[in-house]
This record gives sequence, structure tokens and C-alpha cells, in this order.
Amino acid sequence: MRTRLPRKIEYDLLRRVARGFAGLARRLPLRWVHRLGNASGRIVYALTPRRQRRADRNLVAIFGERFDARQRKRIRLRSTQNVAKTMLELLRLPVMSDAEWERQITVRGREHVDKVFAEGRGAVLVTAHFGNWELVAATCARLGWVGKVIARDANDPATADIINSARNSVGVQVLAREKIREMLRTLRKPNFLGILPDQHALSGGIWVDFLGRPASTFTGPATLARSTGAAIIPCFGRRRPDETIDVYFLPPLDLTRSEDREADVRAGTEVLNEVLGNEIRKHPEQWLWLHNRWRTAEPGGERLEAGNS
Repeated sequence: MRTRLPRKIEYDLLRRVARGFAGLARRLPLRWVHRLGNASGRIVYALTPRRQRRADRNLVAIFGERFDARQRKRIRLRSTQNVAKTMLELLRLPVMSDAEWERQITVRGREHVDKVFAEGRGAVLVTAHFGNWELVAATCARLGWVGKVIARDANDPATADIINSARNSVGVQVLAREKIREMLRTLRKPNFLGILPDQHALSGGIWVDFLGRPASTFTGPATLARSTGAAIIPCFGRRRPDETIDVYFLPPLDLTRSEDREADVRAGTEVLNEVLGNEIRKHPEQWLWLHNRWRTAEPGGERLEAGNS
């Protein structure tokens, strides 16, 4: 009973918070939603000192002396606020009008995806927990493209339903990570499959550099592309200072295809990590530094710690 009761209470609180924020996000004007996100982000920042210390270690290890302590604090705060605003914007999706979409989102580079579809191929659309990644998926659906996104549901089914119903309201279909056959079926047609491979791969990953540091990395995008002939197209939803979202699609990655499957997958994963890392370095305040990306060391290597720049 001691282990179940706290979890039940935690899930109940999460459910109530999700419902409350969904109600606010759908009733308030968008500018107030962003203000709420900034305020909520400040509260989360204050309540997560351990995670903030981890984020600070990550920033020091990746950027060295590029940012001083004050600048790193600003990056961490803005990163935390960005996550809060992203979640509120996600919960707001069911009530966003066409006019609000036009004001909030601009799209660049869609021709790269359209060209791949015209060739009869699928597209692995890869982004990071950067800017508003949820609106990237929503934009793909609103552009009329057919496809799915891979996402890990919240542990509480009721909370997961609240989040996924918001996604589904604009045509975003969510696929669980273990649905490999469905992923393959999706990509063997001119459809898209959205993946966020920028988090730590607890199992099944390979060690390649991410932001200049060895990190256990998911190989799903490169593996799926090689198996189906689909293109890998990096895409991002950068948040501008005025809170509008710049959704942009880059050209497909130049992937090698040889007799050595393992080498091809590694090369594709390395190239993809480099592209994701380049965007994060340009706008570090938009990435999720709170995540424990370098939580284990490569066999024979050392853990990422502050000062190892």
C-alpha cells in the first residue's frame, strides 16, 4: 500500500493539473497563454533545483567558457519556460482557429517533403525537443500530409488521453515505440513518420557524438530509412522572440547505402546528430537541457561532468 498510494496521488494530481491547464489554455487569449507559460516555467525552475544543476553541468560541459554562470542561468530559465509554453500550446490545439494558425506559424522548406512524396517515398521527419516540437507535428497534419508520430505516453493513462486527444484534434496520430511493423508500413508509402531521437537511449542505442560528446543514441531513423528507402528530413519549430513559431524543413540527409548495414546506420546516425546539434548550438535556450542526455559513460570512457570541456 505504501508504494501504490503515492503513485495514485501523483497520477491524480497530474491529471488535475493537465485538465486545469487545458481549460486555461483553451479559454485565455494566446498572449495570456504565453504569459501563463512564462510564469509556470519560473515556478518549475524554482522547484527543480536538482534538475537545474544537471542542466548547468550539461551547459558547462558542452559550451565550456562560452557562457558564464549568469548566461547559463538565463538559458536554463528560458529553456524551462519554453517547455511550459510548448505544453500549453499543445493543449490549446483543439480550439486554434485558422486565423490563429496563420498568425502563429510560418512554414519554410515544405518543398523538400513534397518532392520525396512525389517520388513515392516515405519521409522520416526528425526533430528534437527544441522550440515547439509539438507544433511541428501539428503543422505536418494541417499541411495535409499523411503520417504518424512516435511518442511515449504519460505513465497515467488518463493524463496520456488528455495529451493525445489534443494531438488527435488536428489529425496527429500517435504511434507507440514498439510498433515497428506499423512504422515500416507507414514509410513504404508516401507518408511521414515523426521521430525525436535526441534523448538518451537506455537500451538498443549506439555510441556516437551528440553536441561533441559521446552519447547513447537511438538508431531508429537511420534503420527505418535504410529498410524502407525513405528519406530522413530534419525539421524544427523554432520559437521566435514574439512567441510565433518558425517551422522549417531542411533538405534530406545524404545517406550512404552499402553492403555493410551496420556501418550505414552508424553513418546516418552520426550525420543526423550533427544536424540536430548544429541547431541546438545556434539556439541553446530552445533545447531541453534538463534531460539527462549523457547519463552513462561509454564503455571505457568517462562520465560527462562540469569542467570536462
